[in-house]
Amino acid sequence: PSRGGSLLIGPPELAQDGIVVPAAEPLVPQEGLFALEDRIRTAGYHSVMAVPIRSEVQDVGILVVGRFAGEDYRLEEQRALHRVAGQLSASFRRLAAQPWITPAIPSEDRATRVAGIAEALLDAVDRARRGCDLVQLASDAIGALLPHDRFELVAVAPAPDCWALLGRDGLPAETVQLDATDLDQIDGIVHHLGAREAGSIDDLHALGLHWPGPHDQRTALRQRSVAAARLEVGGELVGWLWIGHDQVGWFTEEDASVVRLTARILASRVATWAARNELAGAWG
Repeated sequence: PSRGGSLLIGPPELAQDGIVVPAAEPLVPQEGLFALEDRIRTAGYHSVMAVPIRSEVQDVGILVVGRFAGEDYRLEEQRALHRVAGQLSASFRRLAAQPWITPAIPSEDRATRVAGIAEALLDAVDRARRGCDLVQLASDAIGALLPHDRFELVAVAPAPDCWALLGRDGLPAETVQLDATDLDQIDGIVHHLGAREAGSIDDLHALGLHWPGPHDQRTALRQRSVAAARLEVGGELVGWLWIGHDQVGWFTEEDASVVRLTARILASRVATWAARNELAGAWG
């Protein structure tokens, strides 16, 4: 990221290995790439290649491949990997410019897991400047612990709309207002969840419901499972946290604790966002 450091794009299982990635200053030194290859060889890979993803005079990523087979990578394979890295440069340059945080790492120890979630989410709250930033960063924060396809913060808004999606705030050509279809979908999901602190829906479509979708309706329509928790401040409802997945029955009872903790940490920020928009006349 442009703020420094490095973040793993994938595969997510490598997050627990603690691999030290050489820094780009602004280019990754060749000795650093060699050290990264040596580290991966110690894990049992016979042949490893690490190449920088370079955008003009700045390295914005590292692409690594490895295999257990006995033969080493050949020159033509190295050239092919450099070509792939070149094709990724524009995408990685855009990713590097986005706000990023270090996600919480899964742990069997409950105290460690809770501390990791809290630290990652508080980092998200600190770095977010707009509603869409908060949605993106909070989704990143719990992504390794609770895999999902969609993450949304639904705020209570003044009548007649009554609801607003933080994910819309800051997107081009979008406003906080929702159309009638989206409002009906939100009302339907909220009615089904009722007054529970947290709950889940195994299949939205079986209930005739759909995830509200402003700018990527096709993706929104694919969502089937929902894990949800109320956002409350001082006992007053300020919104909902919704986490979605395109598989039916994806979320389990064990996921509820992560969802509830996430909602508790984000509730005050959502209340502040709603109050600021109301004072600024965004509604009405």
